[in-house]
Parts: sequence; C-alpha cells; structure tokens
Amino acid sequence: MKKKLIVLKKTYQNWIKNDPFQHSAVIAYYTLFSLPSLLMIVIAIAGYFFKESNVEEKLISEISKITGADTAESIRLMIDSAGLDQGSTFSIIVSVAILLFGATGAFFQLKIAMNNIWSVRTKNNNIKGMILDRIISLGMIFFIGFLLLISLVVTTLISFLGEYINNFAPELTNYSLQIINFILSYIFIGFLFATIIRLLPDIKIKWKTTFIGASMTTILFLVGKYLLSFYFNQSDPGSVYGGASSVISILLWVYYSCLILFFGAEFTVQYALYRNEDIEPSRFGEPAYEQEMKELQEKKKEIEQNKKDLDRLSSD
Repeated sequence: MKKKLIVLKKTYQNWIKNDPFQHSAVIAYYTLFSLPSLLMIVIAIAGYFFKESNVEEKLISEISKITGADTAESIRLMIDSAGLDQGSTFSIIVSVAILLFGATGAFFQLKIAMNNIWSVRTKNNNIKGMILDRIISLGMIFFIGFLLLISLVVTTLISFLGEYINNFAPELTNYSLQIINFILSYIFIGFLFATIIRLLPDIKIKWKTTFIGASMTTILFLVGKYLLSFYFNQSDPGSVYGGASSVISILLWVYYSCLILFFGAEFTVQYALYRNEDIEPSRFGEPAYEQEMKELQEKKKEIEQNKKDLDRLSSD
C-alpha cells in the first residue's frame, strides 16, 4: 500500500509539473472546431450499419446527460451545419479534405500533449511526419466509430434482455440494466483509453501496463463523468456567458476530461517506472532531450556564424 501511495504521489507531482491545465485548454480550443467534423465522421461510420438518425440521437442523448439539453442541442445544430452541400466534384473533395483535417486537429494536439508526458518528441517534424500524425489521428476517429457501432449493437441486445428479465422479475430489471450498462461503459471506455495511451504517443509500452493505466483512467473518468454531470446540471457554469453558454460548456467538458486523461497517462508512466519497465521511443519518436540538444547545437552554430559575419563586417 505504501508503494502504491508513492506511485500516486509521484503521479500527481509530475502531472502538475507537465502543466496539464495549459494542454487541456489548448485541446479544448481545438476540439471546439473539430467537434462537428469529428462527430459527423463517427456518425457516418456507425450509420453505415445503423440508421444515422438513431446514431445521432444516441450521441446527443449521452452528451445531454453530462452537459445538459441546451448544449446537446447546440452540438446537434453543429453536426447538421457541418453537412456537405451538393456541388461540383472538386468542391466536394475540398469539403471532405477540410472535414478530415478539422476532425483530426484535436487528436493531433492530444498526441503532442501525450508525448510531453512520456518525454518524447516526434522524430520527423516535416510534411511527412505531419501527414503520418494526421493519419494516426484519423485512425483514432475510426476506432471511436467502431466502438460506437458495438455500443449500439450491445444496447439493442440489452433492451431485449431487459424485456426478457421484466417478464419474470420486474423488480430486477432496473438494477440489472444499470449494472450491465456500467460494466459495458467501463469496457468500452477502457479500450478507448488503452488505445490512446498505447498508440497515440511515440513510445513503446507493454499492453499489460497500458491496460492497468487505462483502467485507472477509466475509473477516474466514470467518477468524473457523474460529477461533471451533477456540476453542469446544478450550477450551469456557462449561464453567465449568455448566448455563448453552450460553447463554454463544451470547452469546460473537454477541459476537465483532458485533465483526467492526462492524470491517467501520468499514472501509466509512473507505474511503468515502478515495475522497472524500459520506456523507449517508437521508430517515429526520439527522447525529448535529444531534440532539445539538437536545437541548442543549431542555435549555437547560428550564433557563431552571426559572430563571424559581424567580425568580417567590422574588419571591412
């Protein structure tokens, strides 16, 4: 127990050291612009198998439980406004490209923040590296759509199961469905966090360690979800901003969720160190200090060259 408390203490200390508040604010800002495109793509993926209106209703219903009906309705309007207008082939291609670029923006910033937690940086800060990061971010969006698809299938099965239980034990229906929903939420969200922690940053880490860190993050997220829901529904923090209240609620929701995610990622780092596991950059990354040393060396060369130029001008 003492060792576990030490891990939690170090987790908190490094979490504060990495300035999660600034990173969460940046991601919340990007998410505000990425959200319509992101949700539109997720709905399209799940809507290929289910009716898109049903998929949208489920998403809006889940968002409404946390942020309130007004904010959920504003998000619905964002999704409807993000639809592609009919036009020429060129305009549709451009619209799709903008849609994909916007949808991956939040995940692109999330990767930068996660790399900062693991003390690594992307090796190729060029066009090729940026495109690769966007592809990975797009893969995360498809994965979310896949989880939503499974969630819809499971929800349908649960409704049938609820009807079956209700036939011979009506008093058990509500309790049993709540327990099942909680377990399934834990599994789905846990897989999502495990994927983010394992695949988004440029590091190598064992899946066992990843799932332990993701489990911790999921517990914190589910607890935070209910606390946020209570907070938004009782205090309505965005109400003081008038017409912008829905936007503020979205920003706060993403902001608090990112704080929880970063704490869980930091816990994964400290747990890996506690188990003496090697934390190595992937083939796409490198230790942050190496990148900093390269930048310092380049800066030093630049200063020396400027000094030589000045000496040459003085002699002339």
